[in-house]
Amino acid sequence: MNAIINPIVKILWIDAETIGDNGWQELEDLKSSIESPPPIMQTVGFLIGEYSTHISVTDSIGDKECGHLTKIPLCMIRSMLYLEDIDNG
Repeated sequence: MNAIINPIVKILWIDAETIGDNGWQELEDLKSSIESPPPIMQTVGFLIGEYSTHISVTDSIGDKECGHLTKIPLCMIRSMLYLEDIDNG
């Protein structure tokens, strides 16, 4: 089996966040949310593209197809760790 080998990475990144339901929000009700930092996310996946603006990863990959695509802007990435290759042979 000659599969394309894509590195597995763990990405730590800052996500954007929307708080509140439809309609107007009272600033006082949102005070703690306004002051708190955006959420820190972790993504582990197969790296399928690195570009000047973002990286692209997927959760599953084959020779001609893949699972869900996640694109993370570089400006939101705090760290990216290449995980050790696992030899199945």
